[in-house]
Amino acid sequence: MIQNEKEKFIRVSKEIAKANSVSIYTHVNPDCDTLSCALSLRLALISLGKQVDVYSVDPVPKTLCVLNGADSVKLPEKKVHDLSIAVDCDSLERIGNAMRSFLSSKVQIAIDHHKTHAKFADVTLLDTDVSACAEIVYRLLTYMKLTSKDVAELLFAGIVTDSGCFQFSSVNETTHKIAGELMSYGFDGGKVIYDVFKKTSVNKFMLENRVLSKCKFFDDNQIAIITFTAKDFEETSTSMNDTLGTIVGVIDIDTVKVAYAIAEAANRSYKIMIRSKDGIDASDIAREFGGGGHNRAAGCRLNGYYEDIVDKLLKVARDRL
Repeated sequence: MIQNEKEKFIRVSKEIAKANSVSIYTHVNPDCDTLSCALSLRLALISLGKQVDVYSVDPVPKTLCVLNGADSVKLPEKKVHDLSIAVDCDSLERIGNAMRSFLSSKVQIAIDHHKTHAKFADVTLLDTDVSACAEIVYRLLTYMKLTSKDVAELLFAGIVTDSGCFQFSSVNETTHKIAGELMSYGFDGGKVIYDVFKKTSVNKFMLENRVLSKCKFFDDNQIAIITFTAKDFEETSTSMNDTLGTIVGVIDIDTVKVAYAIAEAANRSYKIMIRSKDGIDASDIAREFGGGGHNRAAGCRLNGYYEDIVDKLLKVARDRL
């Protein structure tokens, strides 16, 4: 729950009412949850007559261009707003090089669900018990009576993806209740699930098959590692955005308790995705390397030689088995 939720909703409502211009920030390498929150807030605040800009330091992934308003997302500008809102960001650094832009507004609001959240805004709406940040935005917009069919469809998309289509351990009765309330607005839920969760390209399919075929197992198959190399991306005409979701199939293996996906971002620079189960905290592992996330899904960045990175990741996982 959000501490003093009603009081904070009142505060946020008042700040929005006072603001003529609002900037909304996604996290770097935006996923569906951060985009659905930003774009739903955009629609809601435009309906109040606000001038709204949605910023992301990285482009919207092609697979998510289907989201309503995705074409409105732009790079941060040297433009001061009355109010800035960060969604699904557990730290100021997650906004990327738009940090100064975010802080330049008169008032800053953060809406987040990560247990590793580091307070960086004037007002924080934090609930670590929800499956997606979209659940918090839904509660806020419902309180403000700003939910519409288009807003509901966006928020449903965020919940679908961040909950693993209602499969992850973060899903509870409230998750399903909110999803049901959103679907009552009359959009095609099955189409949303296909568009943002199931649909894949031939290239991504080839990338996944290539990477999964080289999966390595350690410690009686309790730890698994898959690796996306620059060569994999080049030969399948894919990118970092196409790595999302592949690791889920690895952590689903019955013996695996910790799964790592190591993706080569640049020479000796790697993005690490972590999934866990059976009581092992993925965010605890990520914090060892300056990252963060949730109990079962987290991530970090590591620089160095690939072999050394593998050794470090194995050691931390073994310490927790």
